[in-house]
Formats: sequence, structure tokens, C-alpha cells
Amino acid sequence: MKRLPALILALTFSFSLVGCGGNEIATDAADSEVTLVSRKANSITLLVPSDFSEFQEVDGYAAAQAKGASIVITPTIERDVAIENITEDYMIDLVDDGYSNINVLKFDNAATIAGVDAVYFLFTGDGNTSDNNNTVCYITLFFSIDGQACAQEIAFTYNTGANTSLETNLSDIINSISLD
Repeated sequence: MKRLPALILALTFSFSLVGCGGNEIATDAADSEVTLVSRKANSITLLVPSDFSEFQEVDGYAAAQAKGASIVITPTIERDVAIENITEDYMIDLVDDGYSNINVLKFDNAATIAGVDAVYFLFTGDGNTSDNNNTVCYITLFFSIDGQACAQEIAFTYNTGANTSLETNLSDIINSISLD
């Protein structure tokens, strides 16, 4: 599982930067007519702000972007670590190749999202490949398919303080997640 977060973070960086035009800050999401629309990607259905692109497949990952924000969903993978072994330090170690000055805002390895056990990791950090300070909500869902222990990850990333549609609606988006 350690290899997968590095890949999802790399994709998150590339889509965040493309979506915001480098260092340009997104416009105030509250000033626009953004609604939440249901979208499906990699066997997950969730609400997505209407200013986001459709999900595009990149190496099996599904990625959608808007100005200053991105959502990346991994394919379902075989789980190789138990949820109780995922600690805050474990998660920091996973993301420290992509971020510096990491500030953990919330960590919960006993969360329930989409009706399954989940890890919820919310942090801010300076992107090592950009000048942006990002807020990242990293969710790992734990479930079984035909007796096989599986996991799937979702990374929500936005420019910290930019008041993007993702930041404004993150709680509603997370509450809408369902596994298909």
C-alpha cells in the first residue's frame, strides 16, 4: 500500500497544478453558481462540484479537476495492511515525499465512510513540486469483495485558503460517497 499513495499524490499534484494554472489562486467558489452533481469513477459514486471536469482515466486512476483543486480515485486494490496498523505517523511517512511542512488537521483510523471502515487523513502541506500550500483529504476505504480484503483511496486536494468549490463542499461530498 505504500507505493500506491505516492502514485496518487503524484497524480494529485499534476492535476492540481493544471487545474489552477501554476500559482494562480482559484476564484471565490461562493461567487459562482456551483452545484453538486453525481459522478461515478472506479466503482465509486460521489457528488462532485459542477465546475470540475469529468473524470479522466490515467493509468487506472480516475481524476477530475477544477481551478485549484482535484479529486483522484484509485482502482480497487488488494489490501496489504490492516486498518489498525495505519497510524498518523504511518500516513505522514506516506506523504512526506510529496509534501513538506505537513500540518495534520485530522486523523481517524476508525472512521466509517460509505458504510465501510475507513481511514480519514486531513492535512496541509507545501507541495514539493510547486509553490502551493495545499489541503489534502486522503481517504482509504477498507472492504471485501468475494472474501478478498480490498482497499480503495480517494484524494481531495485544493489550494489552501482559495475557497474552491471542493473546500466549500467537502463534507457533503464525503458524505455522498458510495461503493458500487
